This record gives sequence, structure tokens and C-alpha cells, in this order.
Amino acid sequence: MTSETTLLCAICGDGTEDPRLVTECTSCDRVFHLNPYNNKDHRDCGDALVGPTQGVEFWCNVCLEQLNAEINANPMDPRAMLDELAGPAELRALVRPAAQRTEAAPTSAPAAAPSTAPAPSPAPARTPVPARAAGPTT
Repeated sequence: MTSETTLLCAICGDGTEDPRLVTECTSCDRVFHLNPYNNKDHRDCGDALVGPTQGVEFWCNVCLEQLNAEINANPMDPRAMLDELAGPAELRALVRPAAQRTEAAPTSAPAAAPSTAPAPSPAPARTPVPARAAGPTT
């Protein structure tokens, strides 16, 4: 038997008395387990995502599976393209590995970088423009 303060998860059916361990789905409004702690072991029946307009959105596993099925069914879906751009391989290509980074010792004056730019070419000779003859204005 459950007490009046027990909150039931619509996904797994288990209850909890701690309201911090459940939240409402952004998509379907069902209550589900969501562990807000990184250092404590609690059940997760959904996930928190950064939404396009509303900040953090809370999605239950059922709605996440439906969303993923929609995205996977249509590779031209803009959400699928964004997921592809945010994948780990693309992120690794943007960030240099630590082994390739060199830390320079701080100096009192910035070091002059060697110039690899070509020397500026001389300005082209200007052709004189003949003066306009003053004439009657109408």
C-alpha cells in the first residue's frame, strides 16, 4: 500500500517519497524518476536535455524512444543533422589533443611572430585626370 506522499513513476511503476527524485515529462506530462545527483545512486527513467527554446527539458524514456524513432526514420530531419554535428568524432576534430598543445612560458613582452605575408606591392601609377572645362551651366 502506498502513502499519500508516495509519488509513482509512470514508466517503471515504482514509487518514491522524495519529490526531488521525480519530475514531469516535457512531452507527455507523466511523472518519472530522474536522478538529479551525480554522486548518488538513484533510478533514472528519463533524461534532462537542453531544449531549443525552453532551456532544460525533462523527457521520460518512452517519449525519448519515440523522438529517436522519428529522427532515425527521416535522416533529413534537422534534429538528426544537429545530432550528427554534435557527435564525438566532430568534437575531437575541433579540439587539439593535449599531446599536441605546448605551453609557452610567460614573457614580459610579446614575441614578434615571423612574418610569412608577402611584401606589399607598390601602388599602381595614377593616370592624371584632365580637368573639366568650365562652361555655361543651365
